[in-house]
Formats: sequence, C-alpha cells, structure tokens
Amino acid sequence: MPIPSPSALKTLILSDRNPDDAQLSTRIMLGRLRIEVRNNPTLIDAKVAELMEFARANASAADELAHI
Repeated sequence: MPIPSPSALKTLILSDRNPDDAQLSTRIMLGRLRIEVRNNPTLIDAKVAELMEFARANASAADELAHI
C-alpha cells in the first residue's frame, strides 16, 4: 500500500483517532508526534515529514497509517 499523503498524515497527527490495531512501534511514533505537536504546533510540517519517513522505512506502518 502506498504511503498516505502529507495532508492525510497531518490530519492523523492532529486527530484523536485511536491506533489500537497498529503495531507498538507505530502507536509509539504517532503518540510521540502528537505530543510534540500539541506542545509546539509550529512543528507540524517537520513531524509530518518524520512520519512519512517512518512509513517509507516500514511497509507495515504505511498500511497501518492508511487504515487508522
């Protein structure tokens, strides 16, 4: 499955959708990014890029992120 678009990842970081079915690594990554963006909203673009890189490096993460 292709990596979700940057706008989809941004929406995911800013949402409260629960990634319960995702692997632990994906849940931890998404949780950390959400906390960092809540603490400093100006980081959103950098955190979207970080999540995209994580998805590129982990094919299963790309699938999970697309289904959250």
